[in-house]
Amino acid sequence: MSRYYCLLILLLGAVTDLHAELYRWVDEYGKVHYSDKIPAQHKHRGHAKLNEQGVVVDKVASSLTPAQQQHRMQEKKLHLLREELQQQRRNKDQSLLDQFDSADDLIMARDGKIAKTERSINLMKKRADDIRKSLVIQQEQIEAIQAQGKSVPVDMIRKLLKLRRSVKKSDAEIAQEEVKRQQLHDQYTRDLQRYLYLKELDKYPASVSQEVAAKPLEGVITCSSRENCKPLWKRAVAYLKKHSDTPVKYQTDEIVITEPATRDQQTSLILSLIGEADGGGFSIYLDVLCRASVMRKPCNSQQAKSVSQGFRPALLNP
Repeated sequence: MSRYYCLLILLLGAVTDLHAELYRWVDEYGKVHYSDKIPAQHKHRGHAKLNEQGVVVDKVASSLTPAQQQHRMQEKKLHLLREELQQQRRNKDQSLLDQFDSADDLIMARDGKIAKTERSINLMKKRADDIRKSLVIQQEQIEAIQAQGKSVPVDMIRKLLKLRRSVKKSDAEIAQEEVKRQQLHDQYTRDLQRYLYLKELDKYPASVSQEVAAKPLEGVITCSSRENCKPLWKRAVAYLKKHSDTPVKYQTDEIVITEPATRDQQTSLILSLIGEADGGGFSIYLDVLCRASVMRKPCNSQQAKSVSQGFRPALLNP
């Protein structure tokens, strides 16, 4: 009986081996292995489980290293940022279309706001002139007292200093309003260009050169397809790296972000490739940003204007 018992044990062992699990895995050199067990040092690479016929019945994906996980998280954040930028632009486009029935309406709104700002500037200039007249009178009175060899009353000196401060303050306020007027004009000019582009989107030809020449949008290049945007995107990335005051922080095939500006005169840049609404091709946008205490904000400095205005010519005339 013992001999038959041993034979039975051997047969059962053979059957067990026939049904043993089989795995296919790849080592660090790319070599494929088949075995009933996966070495512990290779389990993170992923593997496939095979049945008796060698057919894959289960797959285990490779686990990511900490560096790979960080890279994937970064890519996800950039994708979300690009989606956010795209949605913001689409919301702004829709707001333009909802707010104005025609380009004439937009121009009237622009002229009305600029006229209001100019009236405010004129009033401020009139007040500044009145202060200057008072300052001249005060100076003449003080000079007359000094000519008589008398001491100038303290109150008169205080009034003189106060008038001088008022003149300086008025000049600064006027300069600020004049900058605001120019910014208002520039913003409405961009809005008008964008409005005309959106209204006539279906009339654009397929050629990139003709497209971008038809409606020159500052800081924007529009292409009929993603493929047509590829050479322009390459030039755009080179332009960003050349003109940003801060180094590149993130870069993908659809968005490039430089480090935030840390000084008042610094600018940072964001370059994004965004699909237009309703299948209207793709656009490459360059956003010029300044230092801000809480979040980045658009720049209105002369340097920022120069970078934005030079964007299209640099891409179209390399």
